[in-house]
Amino acid sequence: MWAKHKQQSGFTIVELLIVIVVIAILAAISIVAYNGIQARARDNIRKTDLAQLAKSTKLYAVDKADHAQTGCGFDTATSAGYEGSGWLTSDYDGAGPYVSINSCLISSGHLSKALIDPKGLNNCTGTTCYAYMKGSCSLGTFYYAHLETVAQSTNDLNGTCHPSWASAYGMNYVVRVN
Repeated sequence: MWAKHKQQSGFTIVELLIVIVVIAILAAISIVAYNGIQARARDNIRKTDLAQLAKSTKLYAVDKADHAQTGCGFDTATSAGYEGSGWLTSDYDGAGPYVSINSCLISSGHLSKALIDPKGLNNCTGTTCYAYMKGSCSLGTFYYAHLETVAQSTNDLNGTCHPSWASAYGMNYVVRVN
């Protein structure tokens, strides 16, 4: 008589380990891809914000005859020739009449809300700085941002008011207003 063998069902340890390793590899790939998607989305917001700022500043110039320079941003005493430059959210002397560039555009009705970098910073230092800046000088008016998905180099801002902001703050994207 033949002995009946009881057949066992289930997975071996090796099979389970293979499945776990495959799942871990897929999870790692997904996380890397997700982070890249988030960075590109933030960069798209930055580009849209700077385009909106340029449009608002052009409208401001039609109404006020300057590009948010007089009374906005840096004052003449601290930065002669660069009035209306600096971080968008800063009142540099704290005492007025100079107010932040965002506030100038909002109070004049040319901007509906303050535009701040998607990472939420108002100002920062170093080459991984994620905050908006405006530069005004004899060359024109420019808005600056640091894009995460674009390689940064020291000549990104050549031909603008503040080419040194590429190395000082990591700015690598610029929109010209005028």
